Amino acid sequence: MSIILECIRTVGRGERGRAPLSYEQAFRVMTEYLNGEVGDDQMAMLLMLIRVQNETQQEIAGFVRAFQALIPQLSCDMDWPLYAGKRASAGKPWHLLAARLLADHGLSVLLHGYHDPEAGREHAEDYLAAFDIPIVDSLEKAHTALSAGKIAYLPLHAFAPQAQKMLAWKNRYGLRTPINTVVRALNPGGGRFGVRGSFHPGFQKLHAEIEYEVGKTAHAVISFKGQSGESEYNPKVSQTVWLSTPDGVQEHYWSSCYQEEVVTLDTCPMGTPDTDKVMMANSVIATMAAVLFTREQDWAKALATANGYWQEYVQKAHRA
Repeated sequence: MSIILECIRTVGRGERGRAPLSYEQAFRVMTEYLNGEVGDDQMAMLLMLIRVQNETQQEIAGFVRAFQALIPQLSCDMDWPLYAGKRASAGKPWHLLAARLLADHGLSVLLHGYHDPEAGREHAEDYLAAFDIPIVDSLEKAHTALSAGKIAYLPLHAFAPQAQKMLAWKNRYGLRTPINTVVRALNPGGGRFGVRGSFHPGFQKLHAEIEYEVGKTAHAVISFKGQSGESEYNPKVSQTVWLSTPDGVQEHYWSSCYQEEVVTLDTCPMGTPDTDKVMMANSVIATMAAVLFTREQDWAKALATANGYWQEYVQKAHRA
């Protein structure tokens, strides 16, 4: 017998009687949904009830593991989810260049994401060609692309089509569901390191706790408040970031790392206007540093390395 009604009652009772799902309940009900044993209407109701209460790390971890049980795993260095997109006022998706430069310096990077045209945002998917990042339609092709060029983009529908359908429920019901949190943690490439950008307060710590709860592999994931909720670090802010490792979740405070004097590109492949080029340079550097921190766990060293990568890239671009 399906567990769906039990789960709906658990989270949907009155204020005194309701409770979050356990890891086991979340894993089982999502597994049943993915196997076609639970209908869309029941799952949508459950997810909306969970969203009203705010999802817990056990609930999201259970959902994530249910998806991962059906996803063949690769073995890349960096897991990089791209789901939010950036508001146009926040600039182009400069984090895409950060990923490209890290791949050029030896990290194998699997980008994965979802393009929601109704969101009206700048999505990385629209700029992949500018950096010669291939779009692949299967994990097998992702493996080939990573072996050949160290970087690839895998659309959500290519490895978790049910999750893409569930994300679209936001446009139907007018409310985001916990699946927005789930997809960031799916790690289809089995990355040893990962980056998680989010917008709403509290979700930065939650994402790190989810990674620790899943505990699938010995990996390190950095979680921070990203530009527009995307996996791009804002160099102008000082903020608390969260690092998840097999040993637990660590809290770090990083001051603003914005540099007024920084070398910039003459021409940006994404069409960034001249007025935004200093911010672009800082965003690429800061995002690379945040990712490198998962390996170095030394912020000053990670920043120095990222600055070096950026200066090298600009010099090559100007000589070309």
